[in-house]
Amino acid sequence: MTDKTNKTKLFVWDFHGTLEEGVEIGFFEILKKLAKKFKADRKITLFEVREKYGITVAEYLRFFFPKANILQIKKMMEEVAEIQNQNHLKEYVRPAPGAIEVLSKIKKAGYENIVVSNSHPKHIEFLIDIVGMKNLISRVFAVDRHYSHRKQNPTKEKVKIFKMIIKQKNLKARQLITIGDKATDVNAGILAGGTTYQYLHKGFPIDGTEADYKIHDLREILGEI
Repeated sequence: MTDKTNKTKLFVWDFHGTLEEGVEIGFFEILKKLAKKFKADRKITLFEVREKYGITVAEYLRFFFPKANILQIKKMMEEVAEIQNQNHLKEYVRPAPGAIEVLSKIKKAGYENIVVSNSHPKHIEFLIDIVGMKNLISRVFAVDRHYSHRKQNPTKEKVKIFKMIIKQKNLKARQLITIGDKATDVNAGILAGGTTYQYLHKGFPIDGTEADYKIHDLREILGEI
């Protein structure tokens, strides 16, 4: 564990697949509707959706509908945005097991929780609100990849944000605690010089990483406080 004597430690969380669960199930249902409407000739599985979790909507659509042209992909993206509204998200999304407890205890101990996500700012802020974390997260950084056609490297984008946080908060090496489920989260934390935790989320494919700690329960983070 990192040094507990300095209170300038800061906890930086991935959101999708780490602090929440269920968004991918709702998206899986949307993909099945699109497959039926556009007469796709392949079966879409929840395992595949979870395996690709974290990529953009456009990348998802290109993977599951390889024969679709650009105009069809854009049309599908519009339909996804229309279907995946607030009511749809409320039906599926919920906090990950132990997430509320862990965030609350970290905040009570005098530390900050920050979210760095690949999602759109308004989208992620709404989700944080409906899972009951609004008052537990002090700041949200959104890379905004999910509905973008612009190619971005999520690891590089997160490293930039992590390093900016380290500089702004005047943190020492390893005082930035990063928690995520994907290799992009872990690798970004490593490159930024942070202490890295990989959450091995039940039911999700596991990325191979060199995380400092690999955990099955978010409560294991509490050893840092």
